[in-house]
Amino acid sequence: MSAFYVLVFTAILITYRVVRGPTLPDRIVGLNTITTKVVVIIAVVSVIRGEYYLVDLAIVLLMVNAVGGLILAKYMERRASHD
Repeated sequence: MSAFYVLVFTAILITYRVVRGPTLPDRIVGLNTITTKVVVIIAVVSVIRGEYYLVDLAIVLLMVNAVGGLILAKYMERRASHD
């Protein structure tokens, strides 16, 4: 259970980078990190509670996170080429 608290605490710390990040890439990396931590939290909670269907939810969230990261990277690439 202490792993749960460590993950939540570090996700809260990373929230500072998302809110106050000096650049857009810093914010995107922070948001992806928080989402990955949420996936791990869901997996840990599902194992502790024995509700393994939540692992499916975590996998879907991880896939959405990966696709979202790719979309944002493509957006930043296009924005950089127009400048």
